[in-house]
Amino acid sequence: MLLLLIAGMVFSRVQTSVMVGIDRGLKRKGDQVAQVVSLSAQVNSIPEPLLPFLNATLEDPELFVQIRDARRRVIFRSSNLSRALIDLPEPYYQQALHGLAGFYNLSLDEPNDMRVYFAPIIVNGETVGIVQVARNLKPQKAVLEQLGKNLMLLSALALALAAGVGYWLTGMALRPIEEATATALAITRTGNLQRRVPIRRQRQDEIGALISTFNEMLDRLEALFEKQRRFSADISHELRSPLTTILGNLSLLQRADALPPEEREDMLKEIHTEARRMHRLISDLFLLAQAESGRAPLHREPLALDELVKEAHRMAQRRVQGTLHMVLGRVDEATVLGDADRLRQVLDNLINNAIRYTPEGGRIELSLIKEDHQAVIRVSDTGQGIAAEDLPHIFDRFYRADKARTRAAGGAGLGLSIVKWIVDAHQGQVFVQSTPGQGTTFEIHLPTI
Repeated sequence: MLLLLIAGMVFSRVQTSVMVGIDRGLKRKGDQVAQVVSLSAQVNSIPEPLLPFLNATLEDPELFVQIRDARRRVIFRSSNLSRALIDLPEPYYQQALHGLAGFYNLSLDEPNDMRVYFAPIIVNGETVGIVQVARNLKPQKAVLEQLGKNLMLLSALALALAAGVGYWLTGMALRPIEEATATALAITRTGNLQRRVPIRRQRQDEIGALISTFNEMLDRLEALFEKQRRFSADISHELRSPLTTILGNLSLLQRADALPPEEREDMLKEIHTEARRMHRLISDLFLLAQAESGRAPLHREPLALDELVKEAHRMAQRRVQGTLHMVLGRVDEATVLGDADRLRQVLDNLINNAIRYTPEGGRIELSLIKEDHQAVIRVSDTGQGIAAEDLPHIFDRFYRADKARTRAAGGAGLGLSIVKWIVDAHQGQVFVQSTPGQGTTFEIHLPTI
């Protein structure tokens, strides 16, 4: 559209320039003839001996000159007019009689193919004749017509070239999108989340950002599906063990009528223990599911964190057995906006982990330090520690650093996941440092009020 507009403007500008040039030439020649005749004319008449001299002054064969007297009679025609006459319509004749010059078009072979300039011949204030100077417009029309065709052809070629280049560029730009579509379709049909959209070169434009985002989304989907698969396997394993124990004991109790009371009591205790373990596991899973959906209950209110830490230490001392030392370190006064039950659960989980993985003769220390506008809870032990490659995963559900550890020795692997969620819900942070064979330190940073 823009090319057609430009072509139209060029054609119009050239046409106007050509016509202005023709009119300027006609006027110059017409005024020249009128001046020569008027200088030699007598009152109310034009000297006829002067007229043949005018043919010698005409240099342009395409220029036609005709002179009429005041009564509209033709008294001179240039030799190239032969027997033809340049018509003078009545309105222009009256205009010339009143001493005014002007232009008009005549039609000979084609509409408006003759351009005519007329000027009055004035002697002593009286119009004694009229000069008509004309030019055939056919050559100029032919040139302008050819120009118009050339402009249209150039516009068509430019449009075709632009369309071709645009099609090629669009194809190049959309190729990554087509590849992304094909990859998504292949993943949908095969279920292979390891496929990615290839990036042949680094792109900094919107397409490159789209491909990077798409591949990043696939990475997250793959990790999510792998996590879901592992979660399903872990939860199945976690539930299979207590269910097997419960069903086995129930089967023995049903078949054996003459069991000793002590053995029957042990079976019932084992059933009760496994049932509580399943209940705790399901409760933890339900809590994490609520947390992910944003529906987990959290009742935050001003809380004396130092009192909560001391209480957790007292309760932990009752669970410590043998030569394991449970020490209360520095405890600063600190008030936070938090849920007492949830923060107590954080402390219980961390202390239970420390007790579970610290051998006899080891040491566990619980402390609370106020730093600037933060309360730092620190639980450190001298236990077996955690390997560096396991540290990034310890907050994942069902993750265990020691894959060989039985479920009886360790928990279900949900405690640290719950810790992470509760701390995050309190706008806090949890950090861990560990050295295998030397011990582990967990730090909980909570904002104070």
